[in-house]
Amino acid sequence: MGRLSRNILFVLLVLGIVLRIREYAACPSYWYDEAYLLLNVFHKSFSDLLGPLRDNQAAPPLFLWLLRGLYRLAGRGEWWMRLPALTASMGGLLVMALLAPRIVGRRGSMWPVALCAFSHHAIAHASEVKPYALDFLMTELIVWTTLRCQAIVRIRRRRLAFYLLALLAPWASYPSAFVLGGASLALLAHALPHRQAMQAKAHLRFACVVGGLTVLSSLVLWQVVCRHQATSALHAFWKASFLDLSSPSAAMRWTGCCLVEIGNYGTREMGLPFVVLALIGAASLRRRPARLALLMAPLLLALFASALHLYPLGGRLLFFLVPCWWLLAARGLDVLSRRMVVFPAWLGWVLPAALLAPALLWTGQRLRAVTPRCQFREAFAYVAAHRKPGDRVWVSHPQVYEVYYGRPPHLSGYSSPARVEQAARKGRLWMVCAVAGSQERYTAAETVARVKAASSAFDRRRFRGLEVILCGPRR
Repeated sequence: MGRLSRNILFVLLVLGIVLRIREYAACPSYWYDEAYLLLNVFHKSFSDLLGPLRDNQAAPPLFLWLLRGLYRLAGRGEWWMRLPALTASMGGLLVMALLAPRIVGRRGSMWPVALCAFSHHAIAHASEVKPYALDFLMTELIVWTTLRCQAIVRIRRRRLAFYLLALLAPWASYPSAFVLGGASLALLAHALPHRQAMQAKAHLRFACVVGGLTVLSSLVLWQVVCRHQATSALHAFWKASFLDLSSPSAAMRWTGCCLVEIGNYGTREMGLPFVVLALIGAASLRRRPARLALLMAPLLLALFASALHLYPLGGRLLFFLVPCWWLLAARGLDVLSRRMVVFPAWLGWVLPAALLAPALLWTGQRLRAVTPRCQFREAFAYVAAHRKPGDRVWVSHPQVYEVYYGRPPHLSGYSSPARVEQAARKGRLWMVCAVAGSQERYTAAETVARVKAASSAFDRRRFRGLEVILCGPRR
């Protein structure tokens, strides 16, 4: 790698780390999904976290134990609760810099790093109390470890490290089971072509042990933890993210949309170009079946699990596949740039720059201001600053209020509309209402409508994703 390439790589790493620290330092307000998870961390013991989680949450036990340990050590401070996500996100960026040259080659290795550095979701997940940044990191670590073990499988410490990874990774990141399955297939594909019987036997035995440990760990994980978290409510919520098997054409259409969504989730609005580039990159690996299996098998295994309704493939649950997709797309870019030798050299930079353009625009906006999904903290602070003795508070998502104040509000979205209406008729009632969708519909529409019809609004304030209304008896 030349000096210019090293300098560009260094700049990309610095910018990526700065963007993640900027997101973390802004400390955006918790949104309701984070609050649902945190209430489990705050109120359940280490052993209880292995069982069912309240509010239909699902998260790997090692991640929950890490948060629980931080809570016991340092309290419920937001910065402590967000620290694992920040660490995992920065680790994912650094590992990508190590991984990209092995898959793409030194010539195009900067592009996966650039995609990782500026990805809107990679940056946003760096400050969320959710396991998605850890899913991303575990995928990279498994791929990187597999490549190292393929080179020299006889080094005992590498084998033992991989065995430990196969046992523990699913407990830290649920989708890492698919990546480990792909790693086992890659090790098997690497073992078969060896002409020396002893060497082939060693590689084959290693692949089988890794696969066996992965299956064993995943089965125990399912029996001990996952089956308790797989609630009917979660299944209904993610219904559209299970592979549509109603017909062959529906399955193909669903799979195509899923591939585009992987690209969109990694780099905004660039899903279709990434599908094309990733397929070109996969085709370039047809003579290297071990590499192809390592990067493509996790997707195929996840699709199989989705068809069985064991793992939904949609939205943030696709994030673990993004590193493989970026590496394949970067390899596709490298293949195309090599085919463009008759054109000016600068043309080889046009397509990557175009792919990065939406992410760079988003990054510029994010540097100016970090906006949370919902400004719950700001809305609660406004209510606390303006409420009077005797005022009551209604919150559409009481879990967020409980995370911030250690107790639930007087009334919530779980209270009957009649009870909330009665409170507004008798005295002042502060309503913190979540609004969703482009039409900004209230989450508890019936309750809000009844209160508005039965009382007068004396104050109204808008926050991102929320509306605060002070209601009271009509004069």
